Amino acid sequence: MKRLLFVLALTSCAHPMPRTTLDVENPRLLNAFFGLDDALPGSAFWLCAQAPGRDGMPITFSRRVTQEPAPAAFTVTTRSGVKKTPLCVTPRPANEASENHTLLLIGDLGSVDDPPAQVEVTGALALEAGGQAQGLSVEVTPLEAGPTLVLALGYAPGDLDSDCPKTTQQVVVVAWAGGVHLVGGATRETHRQMYRVATERGEVMPLALGDLDDQDNYVHLCLDTNAPAARVSASAGVLLDPRDDVNPETSVAVEAALH
Repeated sequence: MKRLLFVLALTSCAHPMPRTTLDVENPRLLNAFFGLDDALPGSAFWLCAQAPGRDGMPITFSRRVTQEPAPAAFTVTTRSGVKKTPLCVTPRPANEASENHTLLLIGDLGSVDDPPAQVEVTGALALEAGGQAQGLSVEVTPLEAGPTLVLALGYAPGDLDSDCPKTTQQVVVVAWAGGVHLVGGATRETHRQMYRVATERGEVMPLALGDLDDQDNYVHLCLDTNAPAARVSASAGVLLDPRDDVNPETSVAVEAALH
């Protein structure tokens, strides 16, 4: 049943996602974010029955995961050298067909005194476009760090399901290191205004944002220009991770869809 649900999540979009420039490069493990230490809430039960009160660490790949992830395929090494295996691994909540770059590792993954230092894929894990994640590794972003942009993909509006306005000419999908929410007093307009997108015809601000309020790490930037996007920047102090660490100023290159 779990495998069926994962396959359904991968195929839930009305049409397949186009390949991007990342799909013709060697796959990479872009980020591992130590988001929570013994602090996943009771509501995280829907992610994994063992999740409440455990550590949470989102990890993000340059390509989408196309195989049900097995906890045994991941090894987390702490600063002191202790090897740990997650209790469970899930693509949720970022499991829409246009997402699936991010997996959430759950379990005893380290502590404040002996934090996780590295994540490695030590078992088989299939990625989009025939990629294989086994052997990929990345250093872990510390617990106290705020969320940063780790991935941005540029699409034509018809390439993906999005709630962007009908006047949108381009959608840039950005992924944060982990799930994010607004700081106190911030509004959706504050959120929109934090982004700047460098294009071939100059810098623009999104006309709107999409894919909000679903508790994952993805946001759709709805642009009113079809000039290819090159880079997304976000100003500091607007978003918080689940531990309420505030985001720094951050930017990431935009990877274009291939048609």
